[in-house]
Amino acid sequence: MRLLILAVAVGLGLFAVPRAAHAYPQFQLSRDQTCTSCHLSPAGGGLLSENGLSTSETVSQLGGAPELFHGKLPTPDWLVLGGDLRGAAGYMKTPENALAAFPMQIDVYAQATAGHLSLHVTAGPRPERVGAGAATYFWSREHYVQWQQHPGESTGLFVRAGRFMPVFGLRFAEHPMYTRRYGGTQLYAETYGVALEYIEPKWEVHATGFIKDPFIVPVERASGGAIYAETRLGEHVSIGAEAMLKDTKYDRRWFYGLTGKLYLPGPDLLLSAEGQFVNQIIDETDSNPAGGAPLQIIGNLVATKMLGDFVMLDLGIGHFDSNIRIHDLERDAVDLNLHYFLSSHTEIALNARYELMALGNDPAGAYALAQLHYRL
Repeated sequence: MRLLILAVAVGLGLFAVPRAAHAYPQFQLSRDQTCTSCHLSPAGGGLLSENGLSTSETVSQLGGAPELFHGKLPTPDWLVLGGDLRGAAGYMKTPENALAAFPMQIDVYAQATAGHLSLHVTAGPRPERVGAGAATYFWSREHYVQWQQHPGESTGLFVRAGRFMPVFGLRFAEHPMYTRRYGGTQLYAETYGVALEYIEPKWEVHATGFIKDPFIVPVERASGGAIYAETRLGEHVSIGAEAMLKDTKYDRRWFYGLTGKLYLPGPDLLLSAEGQFVNQIIDETDSNPAGGAPLQIIGNLVATKMLGDFVMLDLGIGHFDSNIRIHDLERDAVDLNLHYFLSSHTEIALNARYELMALGNDPAGAYALAQLHYRL
């Protein structure tokens, strides 16, 4: 009932907003059919293609040259450079109340191409992790070699080998979303693997096998595999299916899920949904002789709308139950993300969340953060 009330509130709030003239191109069904229409990576994100650069200029208020450093640092045709800088400040309840300011992202990207082959590198600083020491102050979060069937195009067969995040689910940019945080693709979950990926305007499939990181202590030391397949039913509807196995020293987790997107041209509104079922088998150890087999439910529903030409609003609800066999473990969240695209390189965003747990009357957590994002 609580989720139903939240969903109705989200829907009514968005339909009350005046119709926008343009939709943001990240809305896969509203303007482009694939992520590779704007990004060089078959997973989306990171470096922009020529079409992506053009889009970043047209959806911003002030525009400006979208190329690297506003076109002041030209590169040869075989080399593409870029980067993202993000910082945030605001209020957090964890459950203690606090004001905080912190850097969120300092990443630089490079892609060098020779024929069908290319090398992709993402590098930047990373906070120290327990047990990893100074080795994690600077790292390359992603680095892989890619073979592409049709160089310079957005469709066809892609083969990647190296360190990267497996393609799985809707790949929300906001990593606190439950289907990302608890659904197998949490922040810093990149690992070494090999991926076979085929992308067409009407469908795509991504299959990845990966091993635990042999070099540093990551978020989790897991080996396994993931597959995600999606088909577009006409121009405005897509559905997807996903499965993943993560095997660690202490447990094995099977993730199964469905995704869906619906674009409504009239109100210029995109609805995105993902639901996952997780079966976790915890091994018996000296400290946990009973082992265990929690069954988890994870879900997100997000409505996205452009307010005018250069402001984007996301409203969403999330649900996570860490073990459906035990009562009162579930939690729900309401997310609001407001993005103002000032120029082809600069974005100002407001990220807010209110989270409730079944146990207790106080919220489990909340935040309201102002974010500044600059793309090199």
